[in-house]
Amino acid sequence: MDDKPTVRQIYALAAALCERAGEQFPETRETASELIERLRIETGHPAPRLQDVVFRPRGRRRGRQWRGQGRRGSDGRASTAAAELVREMR
Repeated sequence: MDDKPTVRQIYALAAALCERAGEQFPETRETASELIERLRIETGHPAPRLQDVVFRPRGRRRGRQWRGQGRRGSDGRASTAAAELVREMR
């Protein structure tokens, strides 16, 4: 089973990592952005601010429709949700 993690799994992982690091899980987009930026600065990330990161939307794959025919049985909802989260966090 090589499917990507679900959005729910990503949130659970993030919450567990916040707990392990002694951080409170962010309740708003603004606090999430601030936490991400602070953690990136602390770890020496080359582009710590979200506005420093270039968003590169994925192009459509040839010969396949985007919706309903994702990779390895995925319907693309997790990727779509992740892309939406990135846009919202800007």
